[in-house]
Order: sequence, then structure tokens, then C-alpha cells
Amino acid sequence: MTSTSRKAQAGTTLIVSLIFLMVISLLAITSLRSSTSSVRLAQNEETRLSAIQSAQAFTEAIVATPASTPVIGTSGFSNCTAGESGCNQYAITVPGGYLATQVGAGNLNARVERLSPPEKPPPRVLESSVDKFSVASFQVISTFDRTDEELGRAELVEGLLVLVPKE
Repeated sequence: MTSTSRKAQAGTTLIVSLIFLMVISLLAITSLRSSTSSVRLAQNEETRLSAIQSAQAFTEAIVATPASTPVIGTSGFSNCTAGESGCNQYAITVPGGYLATQVGAGNLNARVERLSPPEKPPPRVLESSVDKFSVASFQVISTFDRTDEELGRAELVEGLLVLVPKE
């Protein structure tokens, strides 16, 4: 009777150890899937922020370059990077380095559109003389798009006022 009991115990031990092994394997697989999802979320956030930073850097470069915001034309006059459609002028100055590379590759585009008509007086908050200056207002739209490479897309819109001395 003891040999039959030992055989039953050996079979039970095998079954219990297989169940424990299966539970541990399921926990390991679940943990692996969870960590993979976390890594993907972190990569997506990094990609989103990188796209926003690229668009912001380009917008700042445009604002820092007076030639990119020409005070010509009327409301709706637009100056763009090559590849944008429906623009009056394609003369946005692109600084060298990373931004020039991205513009050349078609990943970074911009449109500077004049919003105000000529001879608009400056806002009071600027505390400038109405008889000496007029103001030109612009909207700068920068777009970074590398979705085809899964590196994100961001569009940034910023306003800009330029004081223009009257003659």
C-alpha cells in the first residue's frame, strides 16, 4: 500500500509543480507585455515632444529673421518654404544645420501669412506713437511631419507683430 501511495503522491507533485510553472509563466508573459506597452508609450511621448521642439525651433528662426516676414502686400500675403502651395513668395530664410536638412527633406515646412492691412495703427499696449509707426501682424505656421517614419507630426501657430516706421 505504501508503493501505491507514493506513486499517487509523485503524480500529484508533478501536477502541482506543472500548475505552478504555468502560473509563473503567465505572470512573466503579462509582465513582459506590460513593460513593452510602457516602452511604446514613452517612445510615443518622446517622438511627440521632439516634433514639437523641431516646429518651435523653426518658428523661432523665422521670427528672428526679418527677411522671412516681409512687410509687403496686403492681408493674406504669404511667404512660404518650398513645397507649400498657394503662396505669393517662397523666400523664408532657413538657417543651416538640422533645420536646413529637415526643410530640404520636406519634413519641415512653414507659412508666414500677413493678417493686418497696411497702415494699421499699433496696439496701445505697445506704447508707440501712432503717427510714427504702423504695425504689420503675421501668423507663422510651422509644420514638422515625419509620420511616414513614425517620428511624429506637430503644427505650431504663432502670432507676430512688426512695427513699421512711417515715412
